Amino acid sequence: MSKDSNTQHRATRQHPPTKIIVERHYVGTEKMETVFKRIAEEQITKRVKEIAENSVN
Repeated sequence: MSKDSNTQHRATRQHPPTKIIVERHYVGTEKMETVFKRIAEEQITKRVKEIAENSVN
């Protein structure tokens, strides 16, 4: 017995799901780069002040 060509199905390969990563480039109207720079500057300034205060004591 031969199968009808319309009913023969080939096994389809299962691909792993693709993750799509969406990055926000703006926070409000400011670029993320600007925001990150400001945060880094604030953290550096805070750390420098702490070191300066500890060196005086």
